[in-house]
Amino acid sequence: MPQVDIHPVKNQQELEEMFYQRWLVLRSPLGMERGSEKDSHEDTAFHLIAMCDRQIIGSARLRQLSPKLGSISYVAVLPEFQNRGIGTKLIAELIAKAQEKNLKRVRLMSRINAIKFYHKLGFSEQDKPFDFLGIPHIFMQLDIQP
Repeated sequence: MPQVDIHPVKNQQELEEMFYQRWLVLRSPLGMERGSEKDSHEDTAFHLIAMCDRQIIGSARLRQLSPKLGSISYVAVLPEFQNRGIGTKLIAELIAKAQEKNLKRVRLMSRINAIKFYHKLGFSEQDKPFDFLGIPHIFMQLDIQP
């Protein structure tokens, strides 16, 4: 596989390309329209992308919910690049960023079919599964070591 570069979004063009990649992976398969891949917190969140041959192949976001709690969301890797460690690297970078911000815990909403992926990274389930966008999800969290 060619070199994969993981870095924060640098400019408006990368941000728009990231939104498109996020839509392709997370919303288009559900028949949802463009724009459904964004929410009202994009301007204050930290966005991370994985690039290969000048194409965004993965993305994820960290948002601070309180002085001690962060939220990871919109973790998306193009299907043809999945199971190659890209998602793991994105999450590891977001956890490092959370540590930098002195957060004590991060949480996320996992699709049920991704629970094993997050378990490998140290996350544990919280509460019971629930439906979101017609797909079963569950809240998961990770306590961050200083």
